[in-house]
Amino acid sequence: MKRLDITGLRGIAACIIAYIFHYTILFQAMPHINSFQSIIMGELARYGAYMSEIFFLLSGMLMYAKYSGSLYSAKFSEFFIPKVRKIYPLMICTALMTWILQYIGHWKFGYYILHPDGAETRNSLTALILSVIGAQTGWISDNDTYAVNGPSWFISVWLVCQIFFFLITKYGKRECLRNLGYAFFTGLGLVLMLCPVKLPLLYWCSGRGYFSFFAGVLLVQIFEKLGETGRRLGCIFSFLILVCALYFAYSRDIPNFVIYTSVVIWPSLVFLSWGSCIIRKILGASFFVWLGEMCMPIFLCNMFTDVLIRYIDLRLYLHLNYADIRVWGGHVLFSLVIAWIFHCIFEKRKKIIPDRRQRDEKGKTIKS
Repeated sequence: MKRLDITGLRGIAACIIAYIFHYTILFQAMPHINSFQSIIMGELARYGAYMSEIFFLLSGMLMYAKYSGSLYSAKFSEFFIPKVRKIYPLMICTALMTWILQYIGHWKFGYYILHPDGAETRNSLTALILSVIGAQTGWISDNDTYAVNGPSWFISVWLVCQIFFFLITKYGKRECLRNLGYAFFTGLGLVLMLCPVKLPLLYWCSGRGYFSFFAGVLLVQIFEKLGETGRRLGCIFSFLILVCALYFAYSRDIPNFVIYTSVVIWPSLVFLSWGSCIIRKILGASFFVWLGEMCMPIFLCNMFTDVLIRYIDLRLYLHLNYADIRVWGGHVLFSLVIAWIFHCIFEKRKKIIPDRRQRDEKGKTIKS
């Protein structure tokens, strides 16, 4: 059964990352109406920097709930290839389109028009090849150094987490051994976030993925073993932790914010989303579910869309003020349209414009 609340949470997280955090980073501006709105969006941008951990957490929980009892006889290809088929075409297409558009902008204006830090490396042929095969992050580099489409670093690390999950779940003979493996990668992730080794699969970003993904595997087991009363108490406890943690983070500077959010804030939020009836109804609202169903296109199309907006701005001398709330709103609407088109093509496998034969068949049906 599909969890609409989890789908809704994914949609909200994807929008915060793409339309607040990435917008602020890429355009070096934040929309402003009043001080209260600026504070809210500023905090969302701050948390959006590490909101990918929500996707890792939810993925670990869903993977365990779906596959924990069915991987013993499954082949690796049966487990992994469907995921590759689902995500690779979108990842490859967005990387290629971003790479081409960046080079068009460079040829036209003499510089990379968006995300100029490390742009020579990020838009190199090596980066394109790594981005196409899904090895852009965690193999020979950290962060988005070789990710043509910056947000796709998540996919590279996520795929590695999937492989380790399969190996532990399939070959762990007993539940205690499997949980020991999950706990090992959770601990390894925490260590790598504190002291990255900078070797293949042992980078800082690798640690972010390992910790949250396998913490999600452990978290869903805890949730399943709690009774109805335990889950209610867990939701109350999680709510108190979340409120206190957010207030504490707002009132002072947190030295290692990624660990703070990964260990305290996101698990509390996800536990609430998983167990609270009220929050599940809110997150299951049709609009949030609609966003969640195309969360990956929102995430992966964001860089290409922003480069396209910047190119149009420079080419037509629009002189857009990216701090204007109307420009930001137009950016969100335009980005959602692009994401919806990619969602239809790559995930629903639908043609946006029916071909002639389809139109003729439809016309015959109507006449008859």
